[in-house]
Amino acid sequence: MIHLLISLALASAAFFLLFFLNIHWGIGLAVGLVVMMAANYLLGKRIQKAVTVIMEQVSQDLKNGKMDRAIRTLESGMKYNHYQFFIGSQLQAQIGVIHYLKKDFNSALPFLQKAFSRHWIAQGMLAVLYMRRKDKEKMVKTFKRAVRYNSKEGLLWNLYAYCLNRMGDKAAAIQVLVNGTKKLPDDERIRNNLINLQNNKKMKMKQYGELWLQFHLEKIPGTMGRRPPYPVSPRKRVTRR
Repeated sequence: MIHLLISLALASAAFFLLFFLNIHWGIGLAVGLVVMMAANYLLGKRIQKAVTVIMEQVSQDLKNGKMDRAIRTLESGMKYNHYQFFIGSQLQAQIGVIHYLKKDFNSALPFLQKAFSRHWIAQGMLAVLYMRRKDKEKMVKTFKRAVRYNSKEGLLWNLYAYCLNRMGDKAAAIQVLVNGTKKLPDDERIRNNLINLQNNKKMKMKQYGELWLQFHLEKIPGTMGRRPPYPVSPRKRVTRR
């Protein structure tokens, strides 16, 4: 946000400078727009570099099992929240996911509620927390938002259906998988789970391995006591605007 204001200020300065030099206003406007975009890009690149350093440190902390330290590292990056759009919500998502992995669900909830909508893992975890609280309305609302922005994530569609089925709404779960097959027609895991539900069989989620395990909905044999690896970001990028 601060970067946007700076960019607008520079664009305005360029426009009025050309205006007072009797340059046609159309040219001044075009130059101002170029100045604004260039300034916003350069300022955003600077912040992105700083956030990337933070994320690399978080990744290292998590590899070493230092989850609390990773949270503190992410919290240190919140100072950039007012400089660039979406940075705060992405960092909130990461913090929430780590709390969730620790099974500290109460601490995870407020962070996940502020999570970036394109962070599908955080959105999925938030929906699961609503399911645990038997709040179907909020669960469905969260899943709908998640699949709208992350429609190519097969596990997300399966997770959505799994939670609906677990809450006793098999018909809705089947419809979700039907919708998932339309978005991902080549995804065999979505198609197989659709067939399973249609034939009154259990969904097979363990095929996703540790990526599924991180949602703490099932235990996979041989992983008792192990924490699943934490994906620092599902897309490994910081969104700029």
